[in-house]
Amino acid sequence: MSEAMRRRGGSMRGKEARACAALLAAGLLLAGCSVGRINSRDFAQPGTVLPAGSTVAVLPFENLTNHPNAGQIAADIVSTELYGVGGIRTVEAGRVRSRLSAGKPAADAAGADAPPDAAPLDAQAAGRTLGVDAVLAGSVSEYGYQHGLREEPVVGLNARLVRTSDGAVLWTSSQSEAGRGYFSRDSVNNVAQRVVTRMIDSLRPVVAGTP
Repeated sequence: MSEAMRRRGGSMRGKEARACAALLAAGLLLAGCSVGRINSRDFAQPGTVLPAGSTVAVLPFENLTNHPNAGQIAADIVSTELYGVGGIRTVEAGRVRSRLSAGKPAADAAGADAPPDAAPLDAQAAGRTLGVDAVLAGSVSEYGYQHGLREEPVVGLNARLVRTSDGAVLWTSSQSEAGRGYFSRDSVNNVAQRVVTRMIDSLRPVVAGTP
C-alpha cells in the first residue's frame, strides 16, 4: 500500500472518530436538556398556622382530565405523602370516601352513580361531615401523556387547605411538571409523585410543630 493511501485511510478513520464523538456529545446534550419542565406556585396566609395535633382529611380531587379516576389517584398520593408531615393527624383515605358517601343527601344517592372525583366538594361542609379541623381539597388539570415530537408524561395539580371552623383558605399550591428523559422515559405516576412531594413540602411551614 502506498504512503498516500495509508494517509488517506488514516484521515477517513479520523473523520469517522470525530463524527462519532460529535454524535455522542449531541446525545448527551439532548439528555441534559430533557430535564422535566416544572411550574410551581405556592401561597400561604401570613401568620396563619394550623395548630399542632389538628386532624386533616384529603378530599377526592376534582378530575379535569380524560384519565379515569385521576382525581382519586392524586388524592391517594397526597394522602400518603401527608402522613410524613409532623404535627397533624391524617384521616385514612378509605374512611374519608365512606364517610362522604354516607353523608350524601338522599336525592343525590337516588341519582345516577358518579365517580368520587367527578365534581368539586364544598370543602368546609365536607370537613364538618368528617369531623376534622381542616381539609385538603384540589383538582387535577393534567394527568397523562403529552403528544408531540415525543411523548412526555405531564401532571398538573392544584390544592388548597381549608379550615373547617370558618372556611378560611390557609394555603394554596399549583404544581405541574412534564416528564424528562430521551433515553429513559418517566411514567406518569413517577411525575405525579414528584409533583406531590413539592406540594406537601410547601405545606409544612403552615403546620405548627413541623420541623
